[in-house]
Amino acid sequence: PTRDHHPRLPSREQPPCAGFGQFSIMSNIGKFHDTAPNLPAAGKVFTGLADTTAACFSGIERPPTPDDIKKYRKSFTGQPGKRIQHWGTENDGLPRPEEFTYGVKGAKDMGVGDTLGGHLEPSTMQAYQQMRAEMVYDSSKKEPLGRSIGRNYNYPEAIKNDPNFRFGVMGSGDKEPAITAIFPPNAPSLSSTEDHIAMYKKSHGSYEPGEQRKRDYTWDKVQGGIDPGTHIFGATAEIDYRDGVAKAFNPDREYESGVKPTEFVPKNVADFRKVRADELGTVRNLGLGQHTLNPDHVYGLASQRFNDWGARECLQGNYTAEEQQPDPDLGRSLRRGGAPEGVVGG
Repeated sequence: PTRDHHPRLPSREQPPCAGFGQFSIMSNIGKFHDTAPNLPAAGKVFTGLADTTAACFSGIERPPTPDDIKKYRKSFTGQPGKRIQHWGTENDGLPRPEEFTYGVKGAKDMGVGDTLGGHLEPSTMQAYQQMRAEMVYDSSKKEPLGRSIGRNYNYPEAIKNDPNFRFGVMGSGDKEPAITAIFPPNAPSLSSTEDHIAMYKKSHGSYEPGEQRKRDYTWDKVQGGIDPGTHIFGATAEIDYRDGVAKAFNPDREYESGVKPTEFVPKNVADFRKVRADELGTVRNLGLGQHTLNPDHVYGLASQRFNDWGARECLQGNYTAEEQQPDPDLGRSLRRGGAPEGVVGG
């Protein structure tokens, strides 16, 4: 069969062009028979210079993205130096003209010193103008310069009429340290009563270290009264069972002789136990039958079946003393008559 009719050989009618994936049939027209004439060919067919190697390696300019689709692509919205704009407002008009700038234009002869204010003392008119300009701010009314903030508190008459009234507690003198003034040891807030302690235990669980947690249970109504300080909760065992963990690892320790007594059971039950139960220290029986193997048998194939050389022998060598001896023909000729007797070659 020909290449076109062979089920395993690709057809030569449409060889791919290197680098593109398009097809060319210029050099094969009339040489092969199309077995599926009604099936349209995939891709594009180029004629003329499209069959050359230069055409395959030269790039074809891609068509530009249409303007109605370009605004949806990230390559368009993320262009360097361009403001990120939502695609829904791409076709909207500008809200302001392009020459619009924020701020107020200043005079050309006005410098930074004139903008921030001079260092000279302002005149009476300049101070009045500055005060009137700052009256619009709420901070200028509540926090005037040189005075404390006024919050319009309605203090009692005793405080208003006493010019020597001061907030806080008077200290004992200049020798009082700052920590005593900040954290007075005899402050009323630091004195805790029993009610306060009980309240914090109930709300925050604030128990002392080592203190037993009490929930105020009515123990006197349980079984005629229980003292939680001495009562032991739980059930007691009927027998004195000891060495539980050791017996769990070695069940034979359950018996006085240390060996489980012999019992006669049907063979199918014994075989079932061997398959289902896991014996300590032995491999689990997987039901693969009995294999008469040596105790030192190892499964698998040995990695070194012969006295093969490894990397060390290849680098250093592993020659015997006889193999390390010099060759017999070193410095002399073994051919008879090749050299006079007593003459040794260098």
